[in-house]
Amino acid sequence: MSFLPPIDIAVTGMGVITPAGVGKGPFGDALKAGRSNFRALALEQGGQRFQYPAGLVDGFNFREAISRLSISPELAAKCQRMRNLSKSASFGLFCALEAWADAGLEEASPDMERVAIVSAGSNTQQAGLLAIQEKYREKLQFMPPTYGLNFFDTDLVGAISEILGVRGEGHSLGAASASGNMAIIQGCRLIQSGEYGLVLVVAPLMDLSIFEYQGFTSLGAMAELRAGDLPDAICRPFDEAHRGFVHGQSAGCLILESAEHAARRGQESCGHIIGYGVNMDANRNPNPSAAGERKAMAAAMASAGLSPEDIQYVNTHGTASPTGDQIEAEALLMAGLKGVKANSTKSLTGHGLSAAGLVECIATLIQMQEGFLHPNLNLQHPINDQINWIGPQAQKAEITYALSNSFAFGGLNTSIIINAIKQ
Repeated sequence: MSFLPPIDIAVTGMGVITPAGVGKGPFGDALKAGRSNFRALALEQGGQRFQYPAGLVDGFNFREAISRLSISPELAAKCQRMRNLSKSASFGLFCALEAWADAGLEEASPDMERVAIVSAGSNTQQAGLLAIQEKYREKLQFMPPTYGLNFFDTDLVGAISEILGVRGEGHSLGAASASGNMAIIQGCRLIQSGEYGLVLVVAPLMDLSIFEYQGFTSLGAMAELRAGDLPDAICRPFDEAHRGFVHGQSAGCLILESAEHAARRGQESCGHIIGYGVNMDANRNPNPSAAGERKAMAAAMASAGLSPEDIQYVNTHGTASPTGDQIEAEALLMAGLKGVKANSTKSLTGHGLSAAGLVECIATLIQMQEGFLHPNLNLQHPINDQINWIGPQAQKAEITYALSNSFAFGGLNTSIIINAIKQ
């Protein structure tokens, strides 16, 4: 696989929503404390009631949440006037605005012709669309016209561009559970091309309907809620008792800039993306490939000019799928990462699906900035003892180079390399 010249893309702003915490600060506190928010989610269809374990975000209200951000009254007023946002888009828009403020961009007034937007994920608003379809099934003539806008994944791209005034390119990118990482990689490529100095990479909430919950359960990918289960004990990445992923309502945003663009406006970075690897397994199915995952990790390290010995921490894909966990552990060893410190953010947040990679990049950056590694919840009996798994308590750690994995159904393998300091 060929690469453009070595990359050094600055991350200058972050915004995030997870079940463990809304906003960068609360999310960081939750990572340190090992706090999660898993519960039983009850849904009805056809007169039947179903329950699923899920990581849930409690009481998020877009307009109230925006009022707590450090943005100007003018920008806040534009947000308050935004109507008919889906739940998925409102999560993504909040994260974009938090990241924009975090990067000091409102005061900087960048050239909006050289700003791009990449949105991670496809089919991200299934629950909202289903609710509208059910409500108007027998009265289609009263269907709200905004449905014709809302059902596009690019509705979020349009909302962000309108509020912030972005006039460069914008698009959504679907790569299933690897969407977050792929959006970061695409953002890096846009900056590498020289066309853009700044890219806003956002991952909205993947808002599942009962059909997606049941589809994943029937596939055997999602853990079932059994009698006597404690919801917060079901998600068990890399533990012998793992039995499938638990969905977690999550969204995130990163501001990526060329190092030169950030330096010109005197903005310090949160970290740098310095390498990536991408490949496919030539396999439509959900069964992963250790060879493909190893290849992605090896390519990421090679593109960053690093060896396995340089990697001090891996934020794993770690979904709690028995097959997926086993294959990833094997791939880590095949990639030369025996003994590396590792954890799974999904043990705290659940699996954000298309948002997962981006949220986990944020988790990695927070840990690197603040000098700790978060607990890996429910890891009592690891499936492999050759990886240095983080246990039930956070650990102090000074990490310079980290690797973050995201893999997806259809044999999509991605890895990115994150540097805590400027090259």
